[in-house]
Amino acid sequence: MKDFWKKQIEKQGKLVFLAPMDGYWDSAYRQSMKRVAPDIFCISEFYSADGLVHSKFLGDAVLPHTPIEDPLIIQIFWKDPEMFARAAKIIENPKYNIAGIDVNMWCPAKKVVKSGHGSSLLINEDTAFQIVESLNKATKLPISVKTRLSFDGNQDLIKFAKGLENAGCSLLTVHGRTAKQAYTWHADFTNIREVKKHIQIPLICNGDIKNFDDGMQKVWDLDGFMIGRGSFGNPWAFLKGSYQPTLAEILEAMEFHALKLVETKWEKKWNLEIRKHLVQYLRHFPWVKAYRKRLVTTESFDNTSSIITEIRTDFHDFLQKRPGLNEIEQEDLENS
Repeated sequence: MKDFWKKQIEKQGKLVFLAPMDGYWDSAYRQSMKRVAPDIFCISEFYSADGLVHSKFLGDAVLPHTPIEDPLIIQIFWKDPEMFARAAKIIENPKYNIAGIDVNMWCPAKKVVKSGHGSSLLINEDTAFQIVESLNKATKLPISVKTRLSFDGNQDLIKFAKGLENAGCSLLTVHGRTAKQAYTWHADFTNIREVKKHIQIPLICNGDIKNFDDGMQKVWDLDGFMIGRGSFGNPWAFLKGSYQPTLAEILEAMEFHALKLVETKWEKKWNLEIRKHLVQYLRHFPWVKAYRKRLVTTESFDNTSSIITEIRTDFHDFLQKRPGLNEIEQEDLENS
């Protein structure tokens, strides 16, 4: 299992991932992406190793998933190598069918960094290497790491990557910004490409990649790329040719996403989750403003489904038009 990622590259060539993002990449989101792009790899939201070990409920709440999400990689964070090892024992339980473990060494959030987790491990290299080594001893699952160019521009990425590889990391993803930059500036892959010359494990790039075609232009000799924010309301971002969906496809995707949230979340949580996704799907639809308030205040699946049905009915003549290509103009709607 440790050669899992190299086998995937032999099978698929360049690897394409849904980049992990806390608060978004739940089971419903992953299912929505893989329904359209079944060949992508999904990495979960990040969970604390400590939480998995000490909570009686967290593991059974976040590790079970549907077959469409396979192979699913679970991302965890913490700073104690022993806690990582204990969490790995839980994650590798066959009943969860998890394909691998990814270590969060990239999160720039102040509360995460202040606690010694996430991107702070870029300046605590020995601990970072011990974490990967401890995980490798604890589980047969492949261990991957996601990190950044550096913490503040003063760290040696090549040295860090080689240390992770020597500790047993089987795939490395690098976000093209420093932790201090967080999400400002533009992602820079120059140093990531230089790292490729010095390690043998697969190397993935992440940051500002809008869609599949954009990723293929930027990946060069790297082994793959991740798409994060580019997938908001846009599972078609993972398809070749900068695919633009029809209005009918968009509405169907919205309904599917809402339904999967109903199946996986309790009602109050569902309401909060679906509201932030629905308008994203319709961002290119010229009359989205007419529905925005209702979409961001929807209180049930029936209510959401009713709004989607209303759009289908009101714009029946435009269902095969592609909003992203401006095939639906406000003037056309007003004259229809």
